[in-house]
Amino acid sequence: FFIDPKGIIRTIIYYPLSLGRNFDELYRALIGLQTADAFDVALPADWRPGDDVIVPTAGSCGTAKARMESKDEMTCYDWFFCTKKLDKEKVFDAVLKK
Repeated sequence: FFIDPKGIIRTIIYYPLSLGRNFDELYRALIGLQTADAFDVALPADWRPGDDVIVPTAGSCGTAKARMESKDEMTCYDWFFCTKKLDKEKVFDAVLKK
């Protein structure tokens, strides 16, 4: 289980006794949850720190249009689907409170 500071269960990963555990996946899930919370993004399948992240869908037509026309840090494939780069160092600085 991964339970957030508000007491909400965020992840349940079940491995039967006959199947070995993948600690890399557990670590990826933990860092991914913290990254999604810290940067208000979603993460694609098999995401690793340093990979592109998914930006939440635009809340209005004006925002969607501005995103599509902008050449800034986002790459938009359609009005509802944009990604952006998120450096590995930036992720670890945010989630591993030094």
